[in-house]
Parts: sequence; C-alpha cells; structure tokens
Amino acid sequence: MVRAKPEVAIVGGGICGLTTALAFEQRGWTPTVYEAASEYRPIGAGLLLQTNALLVFDRLGIADRIRTAGVPLSDSLIRSSSGRVLNRFDLNQVERSQFGYGFVAIHRAELQRILLEELDIEIRTGMACETVCNTDPPMARFADGTHIQPDILIGADGIDSSVRDVIAAGIEPQALESIVYRAVTTVDLPEAYRSQGVEIWGNGTYTGGAPIDADRFYWFATAPGPAPADSTGPVDTIAALRNRYADYPEPIPTVVGSLDADEVFVTGLRDIPSLETWSCGSVVIAGDAAHGMLPFAGQGAAQAIEDALALVHALDMQDGPTTAFEEFETKRKPRADRIRSESHRLGMLGLVQSSVGIRARNLAVKLLPGTIFRWFRRRRAAQTSLPEPTTPTEPADIST
Repeated sequence: MVRAKPEVAIVGGGICGLTTALAFEQRGWTPTVYEAASEYRPIGAGLLLQTNALLVFDRLGIADRIRTAGVPLSDSLIRSSSGRVLNRFDLNQVERSQFGYGFVAIHRAELQRILLEELDIEIRTGMACETVCNTDPPMARFADGTHIQPDILIGADGIDSSVRDVIAAGIEPQALESIVYRAVTTVDLPEAYRSQGVEIWGNGTYTGGAPIDADRFYWFATAPGPAPADSTGPVDTIAALRNRYADYPEPIPTVVGSLDADEVFVTGLRDIPSLETWSCGSVVIAGDAAHGMLPFAGQGAAQAIEDALALVHALDMQDGPTTAFEEFETKRKPRADRIRSESHRLGMLGLVQSSVGIRARNLAVKLLPGTIFRWFRRRRAAQTSLPEPTTPTEPADIST
C-alpha cells in the first residue's frame, strides 16, 4: 500500500519534540506527539538560547515571539570567583552584527508555551514510552498498554531515552562526580545586571545565569560530590548555598540570597558517549536522546533545535526514511558530537579544584586573544544546520 502522507510519531514532547512537530506541520505533515507527563505545567528552569537556536526559530517564523517573551542579552561575562573579568562577549560585535541575533534568556516553560500555541497537531499527554518493539515497521509500547505502529518513529525523549535502546542497546548516560543546582527566582537586580549573562569559574564550582524577565533570574551552579542526602533538608541546602557563594561577585550573592527552598532543582551532571548511529530502520533519535551533553557550552537545547529542522527537511526531501536518516546524520552528527566534546572539555575546566590549576586556567582565559574567542563564536553561528528554504511539499510516498 502506498501512503501519500507517512504517519509520524514523535516520542517526547519537550523542546526537541515540539520544535520537530512544528517543522513538520509547516511542511504539510501531521505528526502525533506522545508526551510522558500528564500535563504541561509552567515549571522548570531557564534556557539561554544562543544565536544558532534563534536562527532556526527565525526559519520557523517564531524568533520575534521568543525575543519578546525572553530577555535579549547585551553581553555575557566570564569572571573569576574574586570578581576579575576573564572575558567579555559583546553580542553586538559578532552575533547581532553578522547574524542578526544575539542570545535570549527565557524560561523553559515560556518557550514551551510558544511552541504549543503554534501547533495544531495532536499531542497526547500521559504517554510514557516503555519500549520500541520493532524498527521496520516501527512498533512502540506505552506504560498504559497502548501500542502504536507509525510509518516513522522519532525519539525525542531525552537523555534517558527508551527509544534509544533499540538503536544503541546498553548505552547509558555517563555521570560526573558533580551535581548541578538550577533555579528561577524572583529578585530585584540593579539595572547593570538586567540584560547581562554571567559565568563565574570558582574552585570546583561553576555558577552563573541570566535575567529571563524584568524581575526573574535563571541561576545555575555546579558543585563537586554526590547530590545532598535525603536527610539534608531544603533549608539546610539553601543555607549551604548562601554560605558557598557569599563572597562571589554580584549578582550571584543577591540571587542566591533570594532563593526559596522549593525553587531549587538538584540533579547529577551527565552526558552520553558518541553513538555509532542515530537510526535503525524507520526509527531515529534526536536531541538529548542522540547526543545528551553537559551544560557548560550552553548548547544542549540549541543542538536539539538544530536537529529538529534538519531531520524534518531530510524526511520532506528524500524518498523514504533510510535515505533521509543518512542525510540527517551526515549533516548533524559531526557538529553535535563536536559540541558535546567541547562541552565536556569546558566542564573539566570549570570544575578544576587544584589552586595551581585554577590560576593556570584563569590566566589562560584572560590572556587568550579576543580574536580567538570571536572566531570561535563566529564559527558556532555560521555552522548552524540550516537547510535551504523550501516551500511546503507533499510528503514523500513510502511503501509498506
């Protein structure tokens, strides 16, 4: 039987899954999204959308909505824990002047809301995928007993992906001996900090964040060791954080001082190793499921967003999923794997605990010529995975 419009199932309704669905919809496809959560709620932390993510959203026609909903940053600083400026990124100098977009800090839930409002396709919540039983044709089973058999199945279900198991069996996330704290807090900051991103490299810890609207700040921090024991109460955790960052440069002490115990999320730091392939049969993975990375390059969401557009373009233009997935991997895998490795190396720098290592790291960052940083930033934006624009077409026929 020949189907003019292949049935597409997207497992995972986070940023990657919703962006993929929007890209499909704009090309005349009608995917179905299966999201594990029972409902979409305005929780979570913030996102720093760098230029490459905004270029993709520009192609999808929603970049202006995102800029309005978030905070376009004027610049971003890297400081030492003593307050010394190690580097400053003037986002007008490279990103805005050459690519039209700088960085936008936004609440994850706000970006999710925008994507949901743009979509007209079916999103089925409360659908936790347990396993993919077959790949050609795909068959997936959900926790409620539902089975689906779409023509194409896309796993956008995060770093703990169940879809990945059928493509790369036995691959598990790799953990660092560190944790990350994240929070969005209401705080009254001086004008100087209301459009500025900041990173501070300390002794075994890396902290920073950015404003996401007029009175809210997205804060993050890493710390060595395992997550606090269950016996450690939220009040004790907040007290320890305030003590740890009391002498850091502003706005960190003010932001940490504003935290409520129920605002702080604590997770481990994990990534996944480079996979040999991202697809098998008519099943493919994208986003964190394919290349989950550490947060130090600020590119986890951006790479998932790039995946979305590239994957849909390949499926729309190629005859059948096999050829499309080959094109998708050829375009996306080297870049995503390279950025994943860069993020890992940055993490090793940010988590240095030796006093000698800290001094050497800070001196190296301080002395590195600005031209090197600008070249790196220019390359990051210029190599954004942006397929040639096309007009919506009839999806390719596939035989079953």
